[in-house]
Amino acid sequence: MKILNGILSVVLGVLALYLMFINAKTDQDFILGFGAMLVAIIFMLFMIIEERNEDIERLRRIIRHIDKQ
Repeated sequence: MKILNGILSVVLGVLALYLMFINAKTDQDFILGFGAMLVAIIFMLFMIIEERNEDIERLRRIIRHIDKQ
């Protein structure tokens, strides 16, 4: 899931760049680009949360291993 969130955030980030700066002929294009940028940020945050959860689980396993010894 982390990889999917990363891919979606990159694709939406590139789309936002395109809509906001390359193809911004109307205000609607700029607003759509801004919305795509916000959604890309949300997917990036999901990716960061999943990475944090994996790190926490890894640290828990290390602590459990140390406690057993």
